[in-house]
Amino acid sequence: MQDGPMRTLSDSFHGAWVLRWPFLLSHLVFSVLVYAILTPLLALGLRAALFFSGQPALSDFDIAAYLLSPVGFVCGLLVASLFLSAAVLDLAFMMAISQDVRQTGQRRFETSVLKILARLPKVIDFICRFLLRLLVIMAPFVVAVLLVAQQWLTEYDINYYLTEKPPEFYRVLVVGAILLAIMAIVLLRKLSDWAVALPLVLFDQSSPRESFARSYDQMQGQRVPFLLAVCGWALVSSVLIAMTLAAAHGIAGWMAGRIGADLGRLAIAFGGLLALWSVLNLLVTAVTSGALAQLIMYTAGWPGAAEEATPAHKPALRVALLGGLALGVVLAIGGGSDLLGHSAEDEIQVIAHRGAAGARPENTMASFALAIEDKADWIELDVQESADDEVIVMHDSDFMKIAGVDLKTWDATADGLADIDIGSWYEEDYSGERTPTLREVLELAKDSGTRVLIELKYYGHDRMLEQRVADVVEETGMQDQVRAMSLKYGAVQKMKALRPEWKVGLLATATVGNVTALEADFLAVNMAAASLRLTRAAHEAGKEIYVWTVNDPLGMSQMASLGVDGLITDEPALAREVLSQRAGLSSVERLVLGLGSQLGLKVSDKVYRDASP
Repeated sequence: MQDGPMRTLSDSFHGAWVLRWPFLLSHLVFSVLVYAILTPLLALGLRAALFFSGQPALSDFDIAAYLLSPVGFVCGLLVASLFLSAAVLDLAFMMAISQDVRQTGQRRFETSVLKILARLPKVIDFICRFLLRLLVIMAPFVVAVLLVAQQWLTEYDINYYLTEKPPEFYRVLVVGAILLAIMAIVLLRKLSDWAVALPLVLFDQSSPRESFARSYDQMQGQRVPFLLAVCGWALVSSVLIAMTLAAAHGIAGWMAGRIGADLGRLAIAFGGLLALWSVLNLLVTAVTSGALAQLIMYTAGWPGAAEEATPAHKPALRVALLGGLALGVVLAIGGGSDLLGHSAEDEIQVIAHRGAAGARPENTMASFALAIEDKADWIELDVQESADDEVIVMHDSDFMKIAGVDLKTWDATADGLADIDIGSWYEEDYSGERTPTLREVLELAKDSGTRVLIELKYYGHDRMLEQRVADVVEETGMQDQVRAMSLKYGAVQKMKALRPEWKVGLLATATVGNVTALEADFLAVNMAAASLRLTRAAHEAGKEIYVWTVNDPLGMSQMASLGVDGLITDEPALAREVLSQRAGLSSVERLVLGLGSQLGLKVSDKVYRDASP
């Protein structure tokens, strides 16, 4: 790097801007290729998980156990490696474009593609060696962080640590940050040593094996200037990307403020905004990636640039590339048309998450009463067993989060619970709220028009939870007005065996495989896991699908567009209003609102204490 780091950085961004159109084309074509190649490979990894589990699908507890197993860990590494490999290949294409322009003065995208394809075996060899080196460096630090968390964050329920953030929570953050900072320093040092290894493989006839050593030698005296330039590149790139996002969110917020809760007008406004942001974001990421490619080539001294230029590309290659791109566009249009064709009238149940938890303290009689007043179809609540064998309504394994009391639910007695205030954390007006029993909630909801969805909670101390729940429900005459669900598939099977006539569902924050093949009457999934494909598969299997926790109007509209059967929400009154407005929207307007939600746009900026099921 003969020039100063800032001059090199400036030249890199200038060069990337000059080549913005071939870089943009490369970025676009490469993204299509990556999607086409990586998706089947990722599917193979997930199928491996299913094969070793022996079940048609994996839910939350199964996935967690699998990922912690040796086979699951390897599959996780494979997925991460595939995405990192894609990033390296993206840089390789842009390096080839930059070098070809320097050789010929012509912007021949197709010729650059031929260069990379001709060296593809070497590039793959290089990527494998690069990933192995990264793994050797990172593994000890990651294991150390996990051990620290295991040591200090397991005494109480994880929700307590995430919500209340006690001293040990910050202790883990500090120690983890120190360990990760040391890892980052080591990584930066090594990555700077290997900075020019890829261009040496691509353009200087270096073997992947020797490229790292050659790069180390070539970087002597250049490491500090290169790191300064990379830091500058990261800063500029982050600012550019953040500016596009900030502009989109700012404009969206302005639109929401001007338009209000009129979903129809919001759909039109967000549609134009999404189109503009998508084009701008693709251009920005193409330029920033291209700038990094140019920066590395500057540092490497543009190897091979003085050699005789490659003959001009064959027209057949351009035809093939354009044909592939056109096919991708056709598939995208087909997918969009599929969504537009899904215009059935909404038939969605409103499920009040722990009652009307957005307006009252969660899992309290006050919250359940408001949910009934808001005409929720269902009240969703969590149940566990107390020390005196009572079925109580409680989400966490202890009372630290909602009351600051170090008491496990399985050690709690009726006398002890009578002294624990579970409402003051929300507002002093609710200081009289105490932990309700399942019986009390069922009696409140009976004949109100609002049914009760009971989630069975397990923390390793249950005794006869399923049987006791069934007994309480039948004693109150509510067996026709309840459903049950659980995160544990075994519990779903047990409850169904006890009461075959009940509707019993599986609740999952994430799923792998054909979850609709599991023995459950309905599914409740995380909003991030919901999709049109999953909804259709569930319906074809005769199962309803609920989505949690959906509190923003745009998110509610998006989930409704997917055809889900129930919205689990802290805001049942708002959900009713949104569904009423959606009845007057076209399919296109509904789709645009859904895309706005996927982009992260929100009408409401309200913060909720807990979004877990």
